[in-house]
Amino acid sequence: MGARKMAAEAPRQIDLMQGVFSPTDRAHIGLGSGLSPEDLLRFATDHGFQHLVQKDGFNFDRELKAAENMILNPESFFHNPMSCILKPENVGAESDKSVICFDEKFDSSGQKRGLLEAISKYLESKGLSQTLIEDVQAVADEFITNAVYNAPFIDPNTHVNPGLSRTEMEIKLKGGKQGRLTLAHDETQLVVGCEDPYGSLNLETYLAKIRTTYLRGPAATMNFGSGGAGLGSYIIFNAGSSLFFGVRQARVTLLCCSIPLKMSYKKRVVLPKHLHVIQL
Repeated sequence: MGARKMAAEAPRQIDLMQGVFSPTDRAHIGLGSGLSPEDLLRFATDHGFQHLVQKDGFNFDRELKAAENMILNPESFFHNPMSCILKPENVGAESDKSVICFDEKFDSSGQKRGLLEAISKYLESKGLSQTLIEDVQAVADEFITNAVYNAPFIDPNTHVNPGLSRTEMEIKLKGGKQGRLTLAHDETQLVVGCEDPYGSLNLETYLAKIRTTYLRGPAATMNFGSGGAGLGSYIIFNAGSSLFFGVRQARVTLLCCSIPLKMSYKKRVVLPKHLHVIQL
């Protein structure tokens, strides 16, 4: 799933329904329609597609442009993720600032509760629905938990996490390292993003575990498993209409979940999903 160098031209669009793929196809954009989360993850895990965009998904044209940008310039996602997602036609630092509404750094597990409360108060002040607020909180909770309890402890060679207790231990990131939790939005969607300074997440394993949870059902996966994936990562994937997962090995992990605004919960949960993955 490593990044591939692309020529400075628009990436090809690959019809996922054609059924036969070459090794170079995965470096382009897989186009689907009406694919279930399980099928979407199958194309990512079994065929190695890094960008999967569904024609009947939310904000299709924007997702397509974001995928093109990320293929041609992967660093743009790590430097300016919010504009890469919300303003792919104008990616940059100023565009990021124009859409970010919440931006806080953290370095310990003890800060999680305060961050979640601050997010809740902000979203309530905007008159958003309780179901959307709960989804955003669930995603942010899992992002912070992964950044504090998992990212610093995953073995870079075996990708195994020793399984730290999440209820009894106060964890503080060492060496002045910090995570960052960000919210951004425009008139159509809200993005929850979190980065950690470790880059220890193995995306192939991460996606495979989310897929297993979908296949087995969340009730059969009531644990976080090695590496921190399991029910928690299923919650992240299930909440969003679009997922952006980026890893620069040993440097940074950046995970973003995009959730539609002004849409009922019932409509949100059945939307075909988009998926974007970068591992450098």
